[in-house]
Amino acid sequence: MIFKPPTVPQALSLKEIVKPILPRLTQVEDKLESVARESEGILREASAYVLSGGGKRLRAALVLYCASLKEPSEKIYDSAVQAACAVELIHSATLVHDDIIDQAVLRRLKPTANIHFGNDVAVLLGDFLYARAFEMISKVGNASVTELMARTTRLMCEGELDQLKHRFRADLTLEKYLSFIERKTAGLISASAESGAALVGLNLPEQKALSSYGMNLGVAFQIVDDILDIVGLEQKTGKTLHTDMGNGKMTLPWILLRQALEGEEQSNFIERLQSPNTNWKTEVELADRHKIREKCETFADNYLTASTSATQIFPPTVRQTLSALSNFVVRRDY
Repeated sequence: MIFKPPTVPQALSLKEIVKPILPRLTQVEDKLESVARESEGILREASAYVLSGGGKRLRAALVLYCASLKEPSEKIYDSAVQAACAVELIHSATLVHDDIIDQAVLRRLKPTANIHFGNDVAVLLGDFLYARAFEMISKVGNASVTELMARTTRLMCEGELDQLKHRFRADLTLEKYLSFIERKTAGLISASAESGAALVGLNLPEQKALSSYGMNLGVAFQIVDDILDIVGLEQKTGKTLHTDMGNGKMTLPWILLRQALEGEEQSNFIERLQSPNTNWKTEVELADRHKIREKCETFADNYLTASTSATQIFPPTVRQTLSALSNFVVRRDY
């Protein structure tokens, strides 16, 4: 049998969910383009190459939507656009560096920056995007948002280093895996929601509720990414797949598969993990037989439920929008 992608109900698109803030998202795109235009030489070319690739802009949408929950002034909205752009720059910098580490060759259906420009340029490009992000955050003029983004970025780096240290560890625990993705992926999604709430002056319980929503949403997001690394289609996801096991990363599907296997099958699986090869056929067949996709989806659904539960202090219209956003994240195929 083939380990097939999940068949799930069609979710609303991200644009449909955040339609009221689309004009502000357009402003974010314009600002991202200006980052490239204002650069020079190879940085200008490389920045344009990475930032014009589009993407879901989930993090920017969260900043803007959460900043819209309390009738923001034009000044607040301008600050939110600035913060949203900075968040996307941080995210883009992370992707550039991740692709170098993973030796990925495809991102958004085109060669990765490290393939197109070489590793040396890609490393410096990532550094440049981080620097521009914090330049923008400093102009927002909100100390709590600046501190939040700095702490989040530090934790992202620590999470990446921690995961690298644990490569090819077949005994990796579920708790350790979750600690990686909470720092590497979920933290920035959480910070996006919380920063929008802080900018518009929501009270502390509301800020923390949105932070919790974002953290649970981010964990679900990464679990879906880990599923798609196995079952996704490159023309849909737009990036190099099947990199996790090849790089010795024990993600949720492989942890659950290791737990499901016994005896010789488990021993052989662990041996293949520690001596990675490019033939995934055996692992895919085992994952299909042990219903690993369905087990991962259950994990993601649990985090989806937790993300929705965190928003109970908000009015129904807000809860509905955030629930639709969670559903989009879990049901996507890219």
